[in-house]
Amino acid sequence: MTLCARRNPTPAMARLSFAKGDEVEILRSCSDPELRDAFYPATVLRSPARAKELIFVEYLTLPRGSSGGGGGGRPERLREYVGLARARPAPPRELHERFRVGDEVDAYRENGWHFGRIVEIREDSKYLVAVGGGREEVEFGQWELRRHREWSGDGVWSPLFVGDQKQFLKIDLQEKSSTMELKSCNIKFKIRLNKRTSLAPPEFGKGKVVEVSSDEKGYEGSWFSAVIVNYIGHDKYLVEYLTLKADDETEPLREEAYSRYIRPFPPHLPASCFKRLDKVDAWYNDGWWVGVISKVLKGSQYIVYFSTSHEELIFDKSNLRLHKDWIDGKWVIASRDNSTEVALQMASLRGNTEYGKPNVKVKFSKGMKVEVRSDEDGYRGSWYTAVIDDTIGDKFLVEYQTLKTDDETKFLKEVAESSHIRPFPPDIERVHTFAQHEMVDAWYNDGWWVGHISRILGGLKYKVYFITSSEELEFEHLDLRPHQEWIGGRWVITSKGHRSV
Repeated sequence: MTLCARRNPTPAMARLSFAKGDEVEILRSCSDPELRDAFYPATVLRSPARAKELIFVEYLTLPRGSSGGGGGGRPERLREYVGLARARPAPPRELHERFRVGDEVDAYRENGWHFGRIVEIREDSKYLVAVGGGREEVEFGQWELRRHREWSGDGVWSPLFVGDQKQFLKIDLQEKSSTMELKSCNIKFKIRLNKRTSLAPPEFGKGKVVEVSSDEKGYEGSWFSAVIVNYIGHDKYLVEYLTLKADDETEPLREEAYSRYIRPFPPHLPASCFKRLDKVDAWYNDGWWVGVISKVLKGSQYIVYFSTSHEELIFDKSNLRLHKDWIDGKWVIASRDNSTEVALQMASLRGNTEYGKPNVKVKFSKGMKVEVRSDEDGYRGSWYTAVIDDTIGDKFLVEYQTLKTDDETKFLKEVAESSHIRPFPPDIERVHTFAQHEMVDAWYNDGWWVGHISRILGGLKYKVYFITSSEELEFEHLDLRPHQEWIGGRWVITSKGHRSV
């Protein structure tokens, strides 16, 4: 069997124009010479750029090559100018599509989408896929695959998506109906409305793909993919599951669910790797179960702790995804769940905790990466990355990673109070835009300054207000991170209010 990689975009593709902020995919060469070219998700930052044939993009999954610089700065993604011939719109995401042997697919690996073909269907929603021009066969989970499509450049994907097929069918029927001669009829309809019937909330309309949870014993902390069949009133829906079967195994399971147990289907956010205490969803028994990484193993395997059942299971990286919560109509990416550190050590901590004091006392040791704040005028509300250099009584000598001495030859060292030091916060990859009034940290003058979003501008830019200086400055999306507080031995994400993670 021979696979042909889609290396050359069509001429129509080169004529397509993109606007700032558009989500696109860029065809580029892989770092692995054994792999063919692949499509990588990106966002348009500037268009047109320098010439009409170029756009300036930022990749969502490719980091910028390391070039030194202290290691304490903002997380940076690769940015570059690319030709329009290498760009196409990001295709709509299809959810839980099932494949057959021989189907052409795109498989997510090495931070991009690679062309392949289904070779074998395996258990637990997994497939064996021939990639790299047929030279290699790799197992992928269903969630790591999508049907391969080509972009014609005139607004049409081939093969068509389901929604596009319906639209073309609708247009075709309209054209056919225009050629038919209809006779007018005097028909009267009498419609009786039940005043007690309530309408379905628009966010959960008929046919919408969602995730459904349950408080049934043994299923707490799990989410299953489903489609809204209908709204049946009294804040209740009839749903059809995409991965669960009825008792006779012949048809998908249908059941009623209250809206409080339903949420939109979360966006796909690829993760290069996970760390201890990262909050994740694990694919198990045809659903996603909320847990926390308790140990990182070799070979891209992890031990996940489930607080609802107090169990630990081993999972491959391909069976994990970043945990996200649907809060106030938006997705919030969970930070590393330091509260689970307490749960894992609860037996030893019970009986030894004083009221009002942290459950976990951080011990700062030499070489530990931290953040340091200052009460000096003009610096209040800012945090700087540093490394513990030595202990001096109850104080610490720290070496900053972004601040230099007056002669600019060495990193600045100074003594700091322990009350001014906190652990280095977990990195939260914020793909979606920030909301009005959301608390953030802004990268400014080599440090992170606490403020809130005062205005949302176009092109992934924001106005941020700083209460300590009563100033309002403009920042790009990449220069901001969700604000977190170190409270009670764990990180708390601050949005419009406090939410413990």
